[in-house]
Amino acid sequence: MYKIIGADGKEYGPVSAEQLRQWLTEGRVNQQTRVLAEGNTDWKAFGEVAELNPTTPPAAPPLSSIKFLPINSDQTAAREAVRGPAIFILVLSVLNIITSVVSCFWLAYESQFMTALGLPEQTNQIQTNMKIFFSVPATVIGFFLAVACLIGSLRMMKLQSHNFAIATAIMMLIPCSNCCCFLNIGAGIWALVVLQKPEVKSSFE
Repeated sequence: MYKIIGADGKEYGPVSAEQLRQWLTEGRVNQQTRVLAEGNTDWKAFGEVAELNPTTPPAAPPLSSIKFLPINSDQTAAREAVRGPAIFILVLSVLNIITSVVSCFWLAYESQFMTALGLPEQTNQIQTNMKIFFSVPATVIGFFLAVACLIGSLRMMKLQSHNFAIATAIMMLIPCSNCCCFLNIGAGIWALVVLQKPEVKSSFE
């Protein structure tokens, strides 16, 4: 319960907090109206009584109690360092996958094409043997290596698994039947050089 001092200087009350808030809405009291809570001896302004102003926002916590997460500048620098070789490997992997798929179609219909050209049977047999023992295995291996390197390049950009990143760079050095053999080797060497840097290696998860 509360007492107030009206605009005429007279004391009114006791009244409830709800009644006082209603009077505030009606304009019968304002934030400067003097208020005395039951059991207290000190008069306060209406606006200073927390119970009468439930919409007053809570005080902000001191800055010393707020914990700020540090910005990992080393990890940011590592992302920038691996981005170049990772994107290079990504592009080459896509091209290698396309090359492998095209090669598979070619190997499937190569015999029919050679027969249509009217080449000697011995020549066709040599071509078939080369396809079975070299072209087909190289194309299949190249396809799976390209898929693995594609996944590895994506994980490299996210700084996930340093070992997988190293393996991806090494796989780029393996010569297979694709259109970007020398570019693959260059990308693999570039990636290995970057990945061996201590600040980059320590930033991987």
